Amino acid sequence: MKIGIVGLPKSGKTTIYSLLIQGGKSPAPGEPHVGVVKVPDPRLDYLARLFQPKKVTSATVEFHDFLGLTKGAGKGEGLGGQYISQLRLMDALLEVVRAFEDSRIPHPEGSLNPLRDVAALEAEFLFADLEVVVKRLERIEEAFRKGKKEEYLQERDILQRCKEKLEADVPLRDVEFAEEERRLLRGFQFLTSKPLILLVNRGEELVKESPAFAKLKGLAAHRGTSLLELNGKVELELAELSPEEAEEFRREMGLPEAGRPRLIQACYELLRLITFYTFVGEEVRAWTIPKGTSALKAAGTIHTDMERGFIKAEVLNFEDLKESGSLPAAKKKGLLHLEGKDYLVADGDLLTIRFHV
Repeated sequence: MKIGIVGLPKSGKTTIYSLLIQGGKSPAPGEPHVGVVKVPDPRLDYLARLFQPKKVTSATVEFHDFLGLTKGAGKGEGLGGQYISQLRLMDALLEVVRAFEDSRIPHPEGSLNPLRDVAALEAEFLFADLEVVVKRLERIEEAFRKGKKEEYLQERDILQRCKEKLEADVPLRDVEFAEEERRLLRGFQFLTSKPLILLVNRGEELVKESPAFAKLKGLAAHRGTSLLELNGKVELELAELSPEEAEEFRREMGLPEAGRPRLIQACYELLRLITFYTFVGEEVRAWTIPKGTSALKAAGTIHTDMERGFIKAEVLNFEDLKESGSLPAAKKKGLLHLEGKDYLVADGDLLTIRFHV
């Protein structure tokens, strides 16, 4: 899973990146930073204590910290603009929205206005997608003139629809497409179709909900969009304390749970991802798959040989295992069951794949 961190300059974007990777430096000029983050997982920690394996492998998320985007980025202008093509390779976008005052770090626009900033970035993405659509439609029209109408007719019709929506400032994540249409559009990697997390980087005021968060709430109702807020500077400082000290500070100040796991969990929820586990040999491992994945495809996630030679999957859900206290106790209660290739893996399932080579 690749998440692209975007935002206007001086939004605190790289502070959020440093928080996620638990340290790190600002990107060099013209160079985005990439960090691979282990997903915090109390269930995996429990399985490690229970089975005492030699190796424990966490699921991971890859975060890409891109340079601040400015006006013209959608046309490829500016340092950030040259990375638009790389942004298209991300599975989702994490947009950091500035909502803190700091006289030492002046806002590029001269004042705080989260709604304006979100709209500015969306405008660049809309333009970038529209440019792709227009160029592709021009190529299709050229193909039509060469007598290849039937081959490109469906694609032309769908792209015309995309063009109309983009020209009306409607992001493609808000447009309803049939599954076949989505498959056809997938290769374009449209920015406005990508799942979006709006992260309000708030000030240090001790209120349950910042004014900026309240103003942006309506945007979270859009398809494929979620809204979260935290104070990046404070969270980064707390991450340097011991877990016990950080927890005590949060309790005293009335702060919510740590921002890092909340952010990663928000990515999972937005992308509709779940986790299953395996205990094979001397390794306990967490695996990430889309919700609704079959046992057959989950086996392929582990190894293609398992998918090709799939026979059955032994399944035990984590909650049943934890309640039983041990694997033998769970088996004695009949909680471990065999499932075929069409079984839909549930979040927290512990799988053992039976397969022939």
